[in-house]
Order: sequence, then C-alpha cells, then structure tokens
Amino acid sequence: LTAYFGLLEVCKMKPGETVLVNAAAGAVGSVVGQLAKIGGCKVVGCAGSDDKVAYLKKIGFDEVFNYKTVKSLDEALRNASPDGYDCFFDNVNTELTLVAINQMKKYGRIAICGAISQYNDSVPQKGPYVQMPMIFKELQMEGFIVSRWNNRREEGVQALLKWVMEGKVKCHEHVTEGFENMPMAFIGMLRGENLGKAVVKV
Repeated sequence: LTAYFGLLEVCKMKPGETVLVNAAAGAVGSVVGQLAKIGGCKVVGCAGSDDKVAYLKKIGFDEVFNYKTVKSLDEALRNASPDGYDCFFDNVNTELTLVAINQMKKYGRIAICGAISQYNDSVPQKGPYVQMPMIFKELQMEGFIVSRWNNRREEGVQALLKWVMEGKVKCHEHVTEGFENMPMAFIGMLRGENLGKAVVKV
C-alpha cells in the first residue's frame, strides 16, 4: 500500500516516465518498481547486493545496480538513464538521494517514505543541501505516511491483489523462524539483509 499510494498519489507517475527507486529489493521498493512497469514507465533500481540486483532484473526492472560496488553513484545513475528521472521514490535518504536530486528532470517529483540511513544517528546529520536543484528544476518533494489513505485501503488492496493474481506483481518474503529470533530479524531488516518483506513465523 505504501508503494501503491506513494507512486500514484505522491509521485503521480505517468506512462513513458522514468522512475528511480532505492532499497529496490525491499518490501516497498520491489513493489514500486513493478507498479511503475504496469504503469508504462522505465524503472531504475539500486540495491546492496548482487543477489538483490539479479532478483530485481528477474521481476522486470529495466536497469539495476549495486550501490555498494559501483565506482560512482553519479555515473551509475547517468548510465541507467542519461536523460534523468521524472520520479524518485526514496526509502533510504543516503548520498544517493542528493545525487539523484541533481539528476531529476524539470518538474520531477520525489516521494519520501523512509530515512533508514538516519534512524540510529545520535547526532543529526548536516546537509546535504538540496535547495538549488529543487529551485532551478522546480521539483516537488513530499514526505508521506501510508495511513493518510486509510479511507482508500480497500481500493489499494483490491488493485494489488488483482495484479498479484495476474502474475504482474511478485511478492517475496524473507522468513525468519521463531518468536525468539524476532530481534535478530528486525536488526537484519535494518541492515538490509532481507529480500522482499521481512516476516517472522511464530
């Protein structure tokens, strides 16, 4: 639902546009990419392992790269989409965020639903400063929490269920067995060890 409403209501994607998503192999990111493909967009994703990159290619992402192994994030993003990006779905807020903002097209839209890179900071980070590209490219950046659309929850569930049943959206679950392993599973999710949705089977 975060992917559904963030992409349709915040990013307002249109057919033919280019959508960038980070943490693309996670529960939200992987669905963002697949929904963007259903919507007729080119999709670029980045993830933190070669296995995750292979998974994203398998589920239909057009361009994917491992942000941990590329020599330059700027170059990787330019190679993936030389013309820039119309939409950016940001789950993380890292160095890639600033690089991506600088490569947005005029009037681009940025949806922010997570900042996992900062959750454990004891001292607030300084910068990066995004005002210049935001002004001169006339970008829109909006943070959101999916509960904003609780009154449309059934709409989102039915749309997603239909696409899952049709095989257009694939959902991977990273299952950890045992209630006692819940802390380990949670820490692993924050470290990016999961592929798709992290769940604990009790």
